[in-house]
Amino acid sequence: MSGDRVVLPQTDASLMDASDGQVYRALVDDRAFDIAIQDDQLVVDGEAKDYTFEVLREGYVSMIVDGASVPVSVEPTGKDTLRVTIDGRRTEVQVKDERDLLVEEFGLGEEAVAGGEVRAPMPGLVLDLLVEVGDEVAVDEGLLVLEAMKMENELKAPSGGVVQAIYAASGDAVDKDALLIKIEAA
Repeated sequence: MSGDRVVLPQTDASLMDASDGQVYRALVDDRAFDIAIQDDQLVVDGEAKDYTFEVLREGYVSMIVDGASVPVSVEPTGKDTLRVTIDGRRTEVQVKDERDLLVEEFGLGEEAVAGGEVRAPMPGLVLDLLVEVGDEVAVDEGLLVLEAMKMENELKAPSGGVVQAIYAASGDAVDKDALLIKIEAA
């Protein structure tokens, strides 16, 4: 369905302010579409299309792509997921921006934090420790900031508990899989 190919991650006026060249990936069922705005064109999987957007009201956008009007309604259903209806067909769409794609590519996702241990997902530099030994932390609370591949990545708590040990300090260079923080269940 060609309508699936024009779904963008933002559906409000902020989309019109998207950075030229910003890349997104829309995941629809088992299909992925790379989407960017370049030189005032919508580029879907490398194919440039002329486009305009008109926000009708919150959650409703009229898109004109290559001269064809495509009415779209969008309802956020979770972090980075949307329920999108195009021409009466509803589908769930997961959206990833460039940062999400880099984090995934370099293994900085959930695999980096397993059990009560937080390990370096790749070699990097510890920029900042956000907790101290003895601190109580909640699930997904930021623990430390790791710079890897010129990106700052906040590693988060895999579970709630108390920080039992910290094995790195700000300024430390760490190897992939290095144990950084251990959390004990409360």
